[in-house]
Order: sequence, then structure tokens, then C-alpha cells
Amino acid sequence: MMLGLYTLPQWVLLFFSYGFLGWVWESGYVSVRQKHWVNRGFLHGPVIPIYGFGAVAILALCAPVAGSLPMLFFSGMFWATALEYATGWAMERMFHVRYWDYSTEKWNLNGYICLMASLCWGVFSVLLLRVIQPPVAGIITGLSGPATAMLATALTLAFAADVAASTREALDLRRLLEQLSASREQIARLQRRLEIAGVFLQQDAREALDGLRKEGERAAGVVSLRLEAARERRRRMLWQMSRQLEQLRREGKLHPGLTGPDQKAIQRELSAMHRRTDEMYRRAARVLQRNPGSTTSRHPEAMEELRTLTGSEP
Repeated sequence: MMLGLYTLPQWVLLFFSYGFLGWVWESGYVSVRQKHWVNRGFLHGPVIPIYGFGAVAILALCAPVAGSLPMLFFSGMFWATALEYATGWAMERMFHVRYWDYSTEKWNLNGYICLMASLCWGVFSVLLLRVIQPPVAGIITGLSGPATAMLATALTLAFAADVAASTREALDLRRLLEQLSASREQIARLQRRLEIAGVFLQQDAREALDGLRKEGERAAGVVSLRLEAARERRRRMLWQMSRQLEQLRREGKLHPGLTGPDQKAIQRELSAMHRRTDEMYRRAARVLQRNPGSTTSRHPEAMEELRTLTGSEP
């Protein structure tokens, strides 16, 4: 079945071809900036979908104006920028994380798009239709129909499995950020209740983060050691809070009716801490390692803590 210039399997192969080329570009660029290899993108495999979808959209929508260089440039820039904005907005709503953030760039719109990136999309559109597409299309259309269909099917199945696994990791990251934020708020509330021990406990929390960084330097890449150290520090902090609450209750400085809920809150936090398994942290770490520039406006402190715990600091 023909869909415009190509059959459906051929469109699928074009999507994967440009998704792969986008992955090569992004991984190479980010790796140079980070000074170590980065498998860039939301997925595990060598495909960045926004490049694939962007290329297919440009091929389908900009072909009628391909004869005019200015029209091709601005048309491609418009459609690709619209796709980038919609994708960034949807992913942040779904996962509470920005996988790219242009907030520090000039002439950006809500951090999802910026003028420089849009201009790059325009240049890419011209190169795509005038330079890159002819040889790529020649290779794909040169394949037999059965070979094209089989290859497109195999790549689609692998892609679907990758999307499922990567989405699970992204949702784990979201849950961890939410849980760590809730944990920080709960501990801060208990610290405020413990006026006598408040300053000491807050200082201990800051020292814990610094301590984790130092331990991370000694045990780089050993996520389980970082996590166990963090659990032990938080466990000691919660036990200290529990003892302080009980002491204040005995001394009559807190009403007995108020200490009960606080003690239960401490027990809930201890239980929640142990439910956050090492594997959940590892899955979240893989997302952060593939996207070192990712940010979150909802849980910034939790993101910093998670990067420190997993050794995923940019």
C-alpha cells in the first residue's frame, strides 16, 4: 500500500534510519561535552524517536515546497519545532521530568524550544531533502518488498519492547522523585517539631549529602554502596528523631497526643525507605545517565539527591 511516495514499510525504515542518525549526532555531541560516552536518548537502543518522527513529518509535509529553499527552511523549521514543543510538553506531564531544557538559552519558549534549536531544525530540513534523503531513499527502495516488510516488522517489535522497558524506567524515576520529595517534606516537618534538636538534624541532613558525594568518589559506580550508606544515614536520623520525641514527651514539652502521630510518621518513613529498592534506583539512574541534562521543576531537591545517590551527576 502506497502512502504518498513510499509504502508503509518504507516509511517505517525511513523513521528508523533518521532516528538512528539522530542518535549518532546526539550521542556524539553529548559525549564530547561530557568527556565520556553517553548513550543519549529516552530509549536504550540506538534510536531517538523525535528525529525519526521529525524527519518523516518533514518528508511528508515539506516535499511540496522542496523546490524553494526559503520555503523549505521555514516550513521544516515550523513543523519540527511544533513537534519538539508538543513532545517536550507531553513527556514532562507524563514523567515530571524535562528530558531536554532550553530554559537557559535565549529566545526560548517555556524551555521546550528555543530559536537556535529551531534554526538548526530549518538547516536539517534543507539538508534532509536536498542531500541526505536521495541516497537513503535509494537504499530503502532498492530492497525487495518482502525484505522491506520483514526488516520493518523486526525493527518495530524491538522498538516496542524498548519503549515498554524505557517507559517503566521513566515511571520509576517519577515515583522515586515523588517519594524522595515526600520524604524530605516529612523529615522537615518533624525537624520543625523538634525545636531542641532541629538545628543539629538539619545540619546532619546537609552533611549526609556531602558525605555521599565523598563516598561516591571512593566507590564510583557502586550504586548499592551509595544506597546502603544513604539508608543508614537516614535510618540514624529517624531513630534520633524518635528518641527526641519520646524524651520531649516524658519531659512534658510535647503533648502525648501529638507524639503518637509523629512516631507513626517515622515508622511509615522507615518502611517507605526500604520499599525503594536498589533496582528501582538503578532503573532511574539509567534514565539520568542517558539524559544528563534532564531537569525537573517539581522535584529539584529530590533530583539532586537522586543524582548523588546513583552517581548520575552531570
